[in-house]
Amino acid sequence: MLAIGLNLSSYRVGIVELLKSRNNITVRKIVKAELQPKCVVKGEVQDHMALSSSLKEIWKKYKISEKKVFIGIANQKIIAKEIKIPVINDDEISNSIQYQINDFIPIPKNNVIYDYYIVEKGEDHSRIMLVGAMKSMIDDVVSGFKKAGLIAQAIDLNCFALYRTIDYIYNIEKGRKNSKSKEPDSFCVVNIGLEISIIEMIHNYNLKYPRFTSTSIKSFIDEIYKETKKDDKYCEDVLKKFDFMTLMGKKNEEWVKEDKDKSAKSKSSENKSSEKEDKKADKGKAKSGTGSGINSSQTNEIMKSVADRFISEIRLSIDHFLQENPKAKLNKIILTGDYIKNIDKYMEKEIEYKVELLNISDYFSLQYLKNISDYGSNNIGSLLDPVAIGMALRGLDQ
Repeated sequence: MLAIGLNLSSYRVGIVELLKSRNNITVRKIVKAELQPKCVVKGEVQDHMALSSSLKEIWKKYKISEKKVFIGIANQKIIAKEIKIPVINDDEISNSIQYQINDFIPIPKNNVIYDYYIVEKGEDHSRIMLVGAMKSMIDDVVSGFKKAGLIAQAIDLNCFALYRTIDYIYNIEKGRKNSKSKEPDSFCVVNIGLEISIIEMIHNYNLKYPRFTSTSIKSFIDEIYKETKKDDKYCEDVLKKFDFMTLMGKKNEEWVKEDKDKSAKSKSSENKSSEKEDKKADKGKAKSGTGSGINSSQTNEIMKSVADRFISEIRLSIDHFLQENPKAKLNKIILTGDYIKNIDKYMEKEIEYKVELLNISDYFSLQYLKNISDYGSNNIGSLLDPVAIGMALRGLDQ
């Protein structure tokens, strides 16, 4: 059985093709490809015709034969929330949500698409994970794929796709079935996305409090751009080369001070005429997008500022979870998605929870890819998108 999962949360799509044979799942194809500019912005399709054109090119270039696609989406306009309703019969749950949908999701009834799953049934109530999105938003996605000759087999929230991947790797479903035998783990899952990141909690073998945040890889790139006015490639290269170990320890503080002293000394030695010439040149460079470079102290300040903002959001999510579940004990943070060197170690130091990197490649057969020259020079594990994998896993389960 073959399934294609696709992560459509930014202008760079992640695609994974999984093949299931008995109990073995093999990764048959991994694609990370750019869409046309401003085609998808922060998870929203801005131009479904441009999306269609991009998808056609990607399918042709990477020789993807399967037309049925399981699509993961994410943006801050999609609402995901846990609700409690005083019914336990499945039909009554469905009817209750249908008639009260506007009480839960503040989108006009004729323009809302919603879905839900039952988290827990008590003696006189049910806990439901409810998701709502504007119908027009979903129509744009479906239309873009349809015009590309593809079939949107299912559209799911990225937070659920991420949970599905975590479930597969950590055997959460198995733990749920054997829940009487041991105390369940509670942990936080963080996926660093290109434009949209995910923070969610796993408690009592269930997904809790999923949320999307725009603090992402793009946040780092945008801040570097503000400082340098350089193009995206330059900013991405700065980010790619950065190591968060430089922010840890006194040695780094000495480096920052040294850089600042050198910079100040250099500026004071310049005469007024050369300053005018430099300013004139810098102004021209800024207009053309080729401004001055960035020194290590500036890079450190930018990286620390954005990382600390992200850590603050993670901490708020954890604090909210612990307030709502005072008996719970958080064991760790599982970090996945787009990786910046040693950001996990920096997070662990700042947030004081164990941070564990999710090594997806250990749980799927990659032998097929290793025999293909296109993947030979790449770190295959770093190309695996946990959201795209989660969507492909949904396809294999159908």
